[in-house]
Amino acid sequence: MATIMSKQEIEAILQNEQKLNEVVLAAFNAVDVDGSGFIDEPELKQVMTGVARDIGMPEPSDTDVREVLRELDTNKDGRISVDEFKVLIRQVLELMKEGS
Repeated sequence: MATIMSKQEIEAILQNEQKLNEVVLAAFNAVDVDGSGFIDEPELKQVMTGVARDIGMPEPSDTDVREVLRELDTNKDGRISVDEFKVLIRQVLELMKEGS
């Protein structure tokens, strides 16, 4: 997500489920460093830190990361699936849209 997108580009992604899924999958695969098909806490921290930097927010604390993991991990298996990750990406895009 290092590329700056216009409000219109972000809105187009949010309004098109196929585009959103493509963005989610690309981001997920970039974050899933070990290729497990899931994002664990260290991988989540890495992405949250990068996103915070990209949108000009402070680096998340370990507590912040654990809270996001708990919030996104709807099936409570201690890791984030692609579908669970999509919720985070949608939230990030909404924040980026508001800030642009």
